[in-house]
Amino acid sequence: MQPLQLAVLSTSRIVDEFLQHLSEMPEISVQALCCRPQSGDKARAWAAQYGIPAVYTDEDACYRAGGFDAVYIGTANHLHYSAARRALAAGYHVILEKPFTGTAAEARELYALADEKGVMLLEAITVYYLPQFAFLQQELAKIGPVRGAMASFCARSRRYDDFVKGIWNTTFDPACQGGALNDMNVYNLHLLAGLLGTPQRAEYRATRADNGIDTAGMVLLDYGDFTAAALAAKDSEGVNGLVLQGTGGHLVVEGGTNALPTVYSVQGNTRGGGARTDGPAADRFRMAYEFAAFARMIHQHDTEAEKEARARTLAVMELLEALHGC
Repeated sequence: MQPLQLAVLSTSRIVDEFLQHLSEMPEISVQALCCRPQSGDKARAWAAQYGIPAVYTDEDACYRAGGFDAVYIGTANHLHYSAARRALAAGYHVILEKPFTGTAAEARELYALADEKGVMLLEAITVYYLPQFAFLQQELAKIGPVRGAMASFCARSRRYDDFVKGIWNTTFDPACQGGALNDMNVYNLHLLAGLLGTPQRAEYRATRADNGIDTAGMVLLDYGDFTAAALAAKDSEGVNGLVLQGTGGHLVVEGGTNALPTVYSVQGNTRGGGARTDGPAADRFRMAYEFAAFARMIHQHDTEAEKEARARTLAVMELLEALHGC
């Protein structure tokens, strides 16, 4: 299978991290970088470093020039919808960073446009494509009826000190759709929803700064027979991971819920000698798995896989929208 030819939109931190690991992603080939005019020098430096043939500071010019099949969008959160709409309208497949859009209605509108244009629209959310997630799905049935779950993903943002000093940045601006729920807890929600399904009710208890941005917060997910909790923070550090408990054992993730670095299951009571089963360890950069899947889906026109991905994204988008209203 030939590599998926890709244009990358933005010079954001996530794009920087993505480009640093291109050597681990033979399934894709970046043919163009596109950014704002003020970021042109950075993009040209990256293009020289990574051997990317073209740089554009105008999206329309980039799309007219072509030479690629899909567009990976890593812009600030509030620009996701407009950027994706423009790329889809130009007839390209789109890989859109999380959080997908600002509202579920925007997500549905973009999917309708993708269908109209006959292209795929995929959310770049690492969780589902990692081998560790497949292990957790497999082990879930072995631990008995679920009785509770707790996921945590907390990391003090490098921009938090600037925010405290009054220096503006998109991460802590409500108008730019930043904050702990959108930037961090979205991973917890995808992980929990992927394993447990859609909750009956959801509640968000946020720690908010004076401008209203949620610098940290706890989500409570009511599943009827049990409750799951998801903690995220951009103002403080914590112990990250997941514990999902059943009557006959439990599942554990140690480390960030965006990468699931260590996973294992325990069947039985640990005090009574419960048996531990270790899950697989990733042998590639966390984003490599999702981009390998995206390349395969697009090349093989795997509409069933795209349909499943779409359903997951819409379920979490509806959940995020409800939580923002709390």
